[in-house]
Amino acid sequence: MSEDFNTKMKLLIKSEKAMLRLEIRKKSRQTFWIALALLAVLVTLVLLNVTVYLYLAQTYTPLVSAAVLAGINFAVALLFLFVSTRQENAAEAKAIEDIRNFAWEQLSSDIDDVKQGVSDFKESAIKVKKSVDSFTSGTAFGLNKVMPVITTLIELNRKK
Repeated sequence: MSEDFNTKMKLLIKSEKAMLRLEIRKKSRQTFWIALALLAVLVTLVLLNVTVYLYLAQTYTPLVSAAVLAGINFAVALLFLFVSTRQENAAEAKAIEDIRNFAWEQLSSDIDDVKQGVSDFKESAIKVKKSVDSFTSGTAFGLNKVMPVITTLIELNRKK
């Protein structure tokens, strides 16, 4: 059981590492797109702002021209931020999550088996103690006094 438990722990650790690598890869792609968005926004603001402001200044007041430029700049920034948040690796992450969940279930099952084994051993020890107590307290030596001890030892031998 120990080797099986170690294998399941290794599987769990590997799946957690793989999930971490996927998350890091996703965040690095998001960072790249955000940096690209910021660069594009800066270039756009510099070139477009000058062009649009000069065009709008001919027909509108400088205040209205600046407000229109601010709205355009904000819309472009939102567009690039939206693109940066759309990075997903759902199929790959789902497979790794399934492996991780399987490993957790297996480990939990093993731990429950160990708990049950300890509980069974405790109950058997209590039976033996009661049998020994009743055997030593009785005055007559008979087969019915020895039977609980024998059955408990047979049960323990079967479990091993």
